[in-house]
Amino acid sequence: MTNRRQPPPEQGAGQPVLDLETAGFEAIYARLEAVSQALEAGGLTLEQSLALYEEGMRLAQRCQALLADVEQRIETLRQPPSNT
Repeated sequence: MTNRRQPPPEQGAGQPVLDLETAGFEAIYARLEAVSQALEAGGLTLEQSLALYEEGMRLAQRCQALLADVEQRIETLRQPPSNT
């Protein structure tokens, strides 16, 4: 009896593909969590693992960019107004 795991959560097969330029942080982060869980669960082919790893890296980079933008906006708001 073999232990078959479910295939990884792939986008496109019933799931809309995330547009990283327009998707919100929460949607990107949720997809990143799903990718991470699929990789941790194992049972994937090398090709599936690599594809998910690459997607995860793109998702993580986009999350970092969105967070950096928010941090910059907060810093701008925290600066006292300049006297002109």
